[in-house]
Amino acid sequence: MPLDLTAAESRSAGATTAAVKPCGECNLCCKVLRVNAVEKPAGVWCQHLIQGAGCSIHAIKPEECSRFQCFWTVSDQLGEEWRPIRSKLVLWSNIEGRLIVDVDPSSPGAWRREPYYSQLKAWADRSRPGHLEVLVRVKGRLYVVFPEEDVDLGPERPHISVASGYLVEAGRRTPYARFVEAPPAGATA
Repeated sequence: MPLDLTAAESRSAGATTAAVKPCGECNLCCKVLRVNAVEKPAGVWCQHLIQGAGCSIHAIKPEECSRFQCFWTVSDQLGEEWRPIRSKLVLWSNIEGRLIVDVDPSSPGAWRREPYYSQLKAWADRSRPGHLEVLVRVKGRLYVVFPEEDVDLGPERPHISVASGYLVEAGRRTPYARFVEAPPAGATA
């Protein structure tokens, strides 16, 4: 199943997108995501979350939270099994063509369970139209998913870009992924 990210990507860019499905009791994003504005690290519950009641600062919540949109809420393609509180996965994006999967640290292997793992592999198949760069973040580590293998980039580096693709050597395609630091200001090529 190709994943149409249009609605969620436009939300990430600041547009307003109506949810197809309500969050309900799910607030896993309040655990897995880092929120700089309130000094909340990834992987721990937000100090402003009241279990069963929601965000205690909802009316004045940080822009990071206001702009965030979980794909499960805006995609009619993702069934109940993908609900974050059930799957232990929060799917979202920060740039076109990329899928970020934040995994609940209390269930670090959730992304490798079925039906999730095979679907992540299918979305990452770069030989198919509509493929995505699939990044999985779990317990501070970053993985890039390919159909053939998962490349472990090691500790996540939050403000460093990722480049990924295939190297072709002797007619054989080999997946690669690496962190790419931006050149210093004023540098010329």
